[in-house]
Amino acid sequence: MDNGIIICIDDERVVLNGLQSQLGRDFGNNYAIEIAESGEEAVALVKEILEAGNDIPVVISDQLMPGMKGHELLKLIHKLTPKTYSILLTGQSDLEAVIEAVNQANLYRYMSKPWESQDLILTVKEAIKGFYQDRQLEHQNILLERHNKELEQLVEERTSELQKEKQKSDELLRNILPEKVAIELITHGVATPRHYDSVSVLFTDFQGFTKLASEITPQELVHTLNECYSAFDDIIGRHKLEKIKTIGDAYMCAGGLPTENTTNATDAVAAAREIQEWIAKWNMEREGKGMKKWDLRIGIHTGKLIAGVIGKKKFAYDVWGDAVNIASRMESGGEINKVNISNATYELVKDQFNCTFRGRIEVKGKGEIEMYFVEGSK
Repeated sequence: MDNGIIICIDDERVVLNGLQSQLGRDFGNNYAIEIAESGEEAVALVKEILEAGNDIPVVISDQLMPGMKGHELLKLIHKLTPKTYSILLTGQSDLEAVIEAVNQANLYRYMSKPWESQDLILTVKEAIKGFYQDRQLEHQNILLERHNKELEQLVEERTSELQKEKQKSDELLRNILPEKVAIELITHGVATPRHYDSVSVLFTDFQGFTKLASEITPQELVHTLNECYSAFDDIIGRHKLEKIKTIGDAYMCAGGLPTENTTNATDAVAAAREIQEWIAKWNMEREGKGMKKWDLRIGIHTGKLIAGVIGKKKFAYDVWGDAVNIASRMESGGEINKVNISNATYELVKDQFNCTFRGRIEVKGKGEIEMYFVEGSK
């Protein structure tokens, strides 16, 4: 067993037992599952685990508990172990608490009660993956902090050069974050999380990536991914979408934020079609050189979500909400070389694109969802 521990907090013992049993079946071979029935008990447990030198990759907390509320608890836990991913369970819509948890507790996801078993398992798996990927970036953070300290030491001697460096930093921030968010952060020092009523989230993922990656050198793998992602960046930029992040071979972007618009669904589908065309041409060139092709799945869903900036030194613009989970399922529930969209997106693009109704498709954690393949423009 690794030294990782997953903590579940809820004031109802029957819920805790259910969580412990459910998570134990899927993660028990590699992670211990600990429980607490109150915020105070959870804080003491976290301190004990950290003192023993163990990792806490994920904390799952109920929102409505006597005494300390879930989002307040997660803020305390975040201070003790900032890298831990937190998941908030809520039985009612509490947007203010969620935004506070996003802003001050590095909230990874929030889920409505009662949750779907498979949706919870998938969310925890993604959180664990993110926790250990963050650890791999630790070395880069050390180098960045060293660079910042060196800049601070040169302030008095090299004021003009420092100003140039600041201009470079601001420009880098504009490259990392959406322009509007970067300006707000540069001007005020903070960027306020926002709720959006209609955002189109687009996911791409390469079929059989693990096998493909095992057959080439690390240098070739990075070069190939960079080639694809650079092309994707150019394409989504032309269609007014914002890149959110990449996780391994998964690429995520969204339309309709940070500046809201009414064309984000059409923009996302148009970008997906262009990505699809680029991949097809790219694969033909690879096959002509005797290289294996990389097949791609694309999924899109339009819905409500929360977006904001997390981090103090290594900023990241991210999105949260059920719309993100459904968009991810559109990708995993699609087929290679196809653009798979939800009914919500279809209703917004049906006058611009020809689509084929696939029926109600069963997806993990969400039950049956109506899906469509985009066949082309009208």
